[in-house]
Amino acid sequence: MILTRRAALIATGAAVGVLLLWVAAGELRHRPDLARLFSAVVAPSAFALAALALLVWLTFGWRRPARLEVEGGAFVAPAAHVVALTGVVVAASVVLLGVPPAMAGGINPIALIYLPLYSACCAGVVVWVAAIVRDAGRVELHPDGVRGVDAFGETFVPWEAVAAGPLPGSSSAGDFTLGVNGPDLVRRRGLAPRDRHRVRLATHLSAVHRGFLANAVNFYLANPPERAGIGTTGGYERLLAAIGGPRS
Repeated sequence: MILTRRAALIATGAAVGVLLLWVAAGELRHRPDLARLFSAVVAPSAFALAALALLVWLTFGWRRPARLEVEGGAFVAPAAHVVALTGVVVAASVVLLGVPPAMAGGINPIALIYLPLYSACCAGVVVWVAAIVRDAGRVELHPDGVRGVDAFGETFVPWEAVAAGPLPGSSSAGDFTLGVNGPDLVRRRGLAPRDRHRVRLATHLSAVHRGFLANAVNFYLANPPERAGIGTTGGYERLLAAIGGPRS
C-alpha cells in the first residue's frame, strides 16, 4: 500500500492514541476500579472503533493502484489482504469485548439479545480468515478467460461466455459483475455463487483500482485478437497504451 497523506495522518493519530493510552495506564495503576473498567471495556472498544474506521477508509477512501501484475501467463489483480485482516480485527474485537460481560451471568435476557450479534461476528471472523487463506479478491485475466477467487470458492469464465463486462469507472466500493451468455461454459469450484446469468468478482478485496480493472476486462472483450498477449510484457504495454489509467 502506498503511504498517502491521509494514511500518514491516520498513522500519526494512531501513534498519538497509543501514547495517550500509555500515559493513562500509568495513572490507572492507582485506581483499581477504573483500571478494571478500562481493561474490560474502554480499551477494547477504542481498538474496535479504530479498526472499524480503518476498514471504512480501506473500503471507501483508499485509492488503489492502477496496475496489474504479469504473473504465470496472466495479468493478476492481487488480493488486498490488509482489508481482510482489518475485518478480522473488527469482528474479533466485538466478540472479545461483548461475550465475557454478557455471558458472565449465564443465560439471561441480555445474553439472548446480544447472541445474534456475537454469532454474526463469529461468522464474520470465519469469513475474513477464509478470505485471507484463499487469497479472496484475486482476479486473473488469462488468454482464455477470467478467474475470480472468493472466500469459499472460485469461478472461471471463458471470454466467449461473457455477454457484458463491468462498466468503466466502477464504484470505488463493492464488487462488479460480468454478464454471462454461456452459463454451461462457466466453471465453478467450492461455494462460489451459482447465478447462471452473471458472475460476481470480489473486487472489494482486490488491491487494484476497480475502474482500471474494469477497463482492462472491457478492452479484451472488445478486442479478441489482443487476448493472445495476456500474460506477456508486450501485451501489458499495449493494454496500458489502450486504456491508460482509471477512467470515470
